[in-house]
Amino acid sequence: MSPTYTLWEAEMPLRTLHFCAAVVVLSLLGTSVLHGQAAVEYGVMTGSSATAAASSRGIPFPNVAGALSTGSSPSAAPAPGSGPAGVPSGTAEAAAKTNLDFFQSHAGPNAGTVAVHTTPDKANVWVDGKFLGPAALNLKLAPGHHQLLVRAPNMHEYLQEFDVTAKQAQSFEVAMKSAYQSQVVVHWPAQK
Repeated sequence: MSPTYTLWEAEMPLRTLHFCAAVVVLSLLGTSVLHGQAAVEYGVMTGSSATAAASSRGIPFPNVAGALSTGSSPSAAPAPGSGPAGVPSGTAEAAAKTNLDFFQSHAGPNAGTVAVHTTPDKANVWVDGKFLGPAALNLKLAPGHHQLLVRAPNMHEYLQEFDVTAKQAQSFEVAMKSAYQSQVVVHWPAQK
């Protein structure tokens, strides 16, 4: 028996051991990656930390940069005692009532009427960054430039800027679109 033959025999189990160790490490790494992906997808579905913090208090929180403008319109000014983005502290119902009262009291004699209806029903509505509650709703707004935001779970946000003219009625029929693809296309590698 030659010494190189015994070295080759000893090297064979060592290669097998390295291969098995690599397979185990890659398997564990793959399950960790899949677990991490699942955690991220769950986080995306349940919302961001700012939204989750606001939701834990029962207050819907818009995710729109610059939802409040600093114009001369009385409806653009935040309500007294309001928190971030014009949402008063307390429950969502209290925030909606306070903000609706604010718009009604600041509408003035030349107020225009705005109606918001959504599909699906009961999507949350904000006007000028102030939470107004679930649709359908009718409100009076002071004439001027305004911003409408509509949100519903698992749907794309609807954001629309609009102008209210004196003593005119305006209606928004908002058909929400799903945030998820309705169709998945899989492309397989071409067969040779």
